[in-house]
Amino acid sequence: MKSNVHEPYGEVARQQSCAWLDDVAPILSSAALTFLGLLLEIVLAKQLGIAPRSRTMLVFVTGMSVLPVVTMTLQDWLDRRSPEAGRLLEAANVWCAVAALASLALVAIVGWAGKGGMEFWRKAALHVAEVSTVGYIVLITWLRFAVRTEGFLDRAGAIIARWSSRPTQTLALAFAFAAAVITLFRIEPENRYFTPVLSFLFPTAPGGFPDLPSLLLATLTAALLVAGGAGFLILERRLAVDHPARLQSAQRAALAVALVASVVLSFDFSLAADAFHYMTVIGPALHLLHGGTLMVDTFSQYGPGPVLATYLAFRLGPPSFAVANLAIQLCNLTFYGLFLIALWQSTRTRITAVWFGLIFILFWLSSWDNGQGNVNAAPSVLGARYLPILLMAVALGARRGSRHSALTLFAGFLSSLWSIEAFVGSAALYAGSLTPINLRDLNYTRLMRDFAIAALPMIAGLAVLSIGTLAAAGSWPAFNIYLGFLSSYNPLSQFWSVPFDAAFWGWMPIMAAVTITIAGCWRLTIDGRSASRQILNDTWLQHALPAAILTALTGAYYAGRSVDFTVAIALLPFGLLFVPAALWLAGRALGGDRVAVRLTAVTVATVFWASIFCCLYVLRVDSPYTLLLQECRDHDRCSPAALARSLSETVNRELALNSRNSLWSLDDYDRTIVADAKGLIERFSGKATKVTVLLGESSDGWQMLSDIALMYTDKWHTWPRSFTFSDELVPALFKRILAEDVTLASGDLVLVRRDVAGLGQLERAILERLRTQGALCELRGSTPDVAAYRIRKTGDPQAADDCREQTMDLAEEIVERSRGRTADLAALIDGIRAVSRALPDGALNYPALERAGATVPPNLVAGRRLVSFSGTMSLQKSGSQLTIDLFALPQAACRQLLPPISQLAGVERLAVTGTLADEKSVPISQAQAELLCAQNTRQLRIIANLKERSSSE
Repeated sequence: MKSNVHEPYGEVARQQSCAWLDDVAPILSSAALTFLGLLLEIVLAKQLGIAPRSRTMLVFVTGMSVLPVVTMTLQDWLDRRSPEAGRLLEAANVWCAVAALASLALVAIVGWAGKGGMEFWRKAALHVAEVSTVGYIVLITWLRFAVRTEGFLDRAGAIIARWSSRPTQTLALAFAFAAAVITLFRIEPENRYFTPVLSFLFPTAPGGFPDLPSLLLATLTAALLVAGGAGFLILERRLAVDHPARLQSAQRAALAVALVASVVLSFDFSLAADAFHYMTVIGPALHLLHGGTLMVDTFSQYGPGPVLATYLAFRLGPPSFAVANLAIQLCNLTFYGLFLIALWQSTRTRITAVWFGLIFILFWLSSWDNGQGNVNAAPSVLGARYLPILLMAVALGARRGSRHSALTLFAGFLSSLWSIEAFVGSAALYAGSLTPINLRDLNYTRLMRDFAIAALPMIAGLAVLSIGTLAAAGSWPAFNIYLGFLSSYNPLSQFWSVPFDAAFWGWMPIMAAVTITIAGCWRLTIDGRSASRQILNDTWLQHALPAAILTALTGAYYAGRSVDFTVAIALLPFGLLFVPAALWLAGRALGGDRVAVRLTAVTVATVFWASIFCCLYVLRVDSPYTLLLQECRDHDRCSPAALARSLSETVNRELALNSRNSLWSLDDYDRTIVADAKGLIERFSGKATKVTVLLGESSDGWQMLSDIALMYTDKWHTWPRSFTFSDELVPALFKRILAEDVTLASGDLVLVRRDVAGLGQLERAILERLRTQGALCELRGSTPDVAAYRIRKTGDPQAADDCREQTMDLAEEIVERSRGRTADLAALIDGIRAVSRALPDGALNYPALERAGATVPPNLVAGRRLVSFSGTMSLQKSGSQLTIDLFALPQAACRQLLPPISQLAGVERLAVTGTLADEKSVPISQAQAELLCAQNTRQLRIIANLKERSSSE
């Protein structure tokens, strides 16, 4: 009797599940086949010897565009021709993908538990890819011949109905994918807790962060955040039935509150800035302030938009990193607001959507640099780069039955003025939203007309930029020079891109979301005129497709860089896909759908995990951010007046002269040079607005010290320079700067770094030209590192001032700096030697050293990463041998350091490359150092012995 009572309900629930799964299953089949196709591409690329950079982009581009379209077309064609054969292909795709995902997850576990390390993972994972793709091809070939057998499809259909129902397939694929993401998130054989997905919950050292109270507080807060979202969802569902008008008012109010909250909660009062990255916009903005013309002699690889934003900030406040940070934060805060608006547009449960949108913003803030970085410390990671593209996505979502609107036209116009990335991205979103609708309707004439309308504002923007530049400067914009940056900054260049190392797979959910969305939209395009579907409708083309394209565009940065945490750039666009889908599933789960309940459990666990992470890292006491919470909790600045005073004090500080706080900041020696140059300019330049300053590279090898020194004196270069580092990247720009007819008058000030080996090509060329114009007469008051000169042109009488020829002995200064640097390296080697038995073989990072209790000098740590006095540093342990690689090492530092480092206890060999044949036995004389460092490889390899030294040593 009991089963009779419950059978109708169970049958109804089963039919409801099958109803939406009938729409979802072909898309999941396409996604599964796309995954298998990616494995095949990896195998073929490896066999064909395709370069790693090209291989990465091949997988990325095809995985997010070509493969979903091809696989969805195949599945849909087979479903129409033979539903039974289509169902068989669907089952084969899903179960082969499940087997491949499970096998990869198992390989990761075995690699962690065994001693093979990364090498085992790479070989075994490639073998799994080979077996999976070959096995799938064999299976499909066999099925192709088997279907010709009479009755085969009927027998196969019976087996599938019993053992491979669509609910079973969907859950198997979802859970296999979730398991693969957890195990493959990042392959770290040396991680005691297996994966970063779990290890962030445990302290890296006894008594370290996170401690138990912090973890409990973060867990409780995360639980409240998730519970709050569930409460809002239930409330909205009830209001939708009982009080629909009240619900609309509440949703509009929720959006307004969320927009204010996104500003109040995420504004960073620290105004942190990485000098190198910020100079890409600060330098051109300063050039504009001092008479330069944008797109004529003033360029940035990020385009004119971010430069103009920084320029306007400098018109309102003193030129500094802090003021530039405010301009970039304004772009980021606008991006957050548009993100919330796009979420609000794309779902019916809008209050819940913006609630989880705020959680996504906090997660984005905390995830940068694995919880150790500040997203506002670099200008190029969000708003200043992608703001017009997101505006286009919002504009497309705001359309109500029309193809175009004033907002879409404005977004297109703005993108053409902003940057080449914004132009291409907005065009991709606009065209991507128009193409499927017209292809579905078979209206090719309308498609061409829509393209023409969409192109008009973009062409108008370029015309306004060109005519405005011609009117202001009498010259057309030098688009060829601006586009010349693409030769250096592109995913295939040796200069910018980083080959994928097969260790980080945390990008899988982002690619899966894009793949599923593209497949779904393409199915709507080729089959959209058939019977109505429950989940595939114009909403996908209006909201999901632009979000997917935006996710792919932002994810392209990671595909080029392959630096794991940069995948976070695509996190907020990914949220535009994840949140609406998760809320749709949760709604079905509340209605009793059993499959949706299980899938919702996965999404709830994901959001709960992300909430714990962001509560732990972005709100901790030593967070890289100073948000409103930290200002009030840690500094007792809770009132608006106190916050304003704190912000004003920070704006007026010279952040570049403060102590080093990240990998990219200036070190003590660089700050000394900048401070010396600033003092000399203020003392000797008088009312001159332009000064010739040639300070060369920073300790990590970036040509930028001259630009920073001039920023602090409110003056600029005599030659038309914007940012020395990037000016040297484009040959046409380099030639244009040197072709400028600049002739100094006798008595003009010239500042030159005494160690001229640190000058780059541009500054060396300028110095050589100055020497042809006359003599450089040194002024009294020059410092040990920076010489101040007045030029005396050939034939001019000598001025009666304090100018005199002077030379200074820098040997003592150089020895002192070398002594401190070698002492840090000696302490590092001794600290590792003391705990070498507790350290595994393989790559060593700072957390691994910290867990083992190794002593690491503070000067060799920045942002919980190992660094040196020049740049990044990597360690590799093999038995009793330790290999230390220093990167971005200036040539001058190489010559200074090789002899003293070669005499450190335990050091056995040195090399200026990573090649075994180039290693030299120690000690190394100064003459040998000069010869080796002349190669200027910017690398130093140190091979040390970790065996305990005898008492006689």
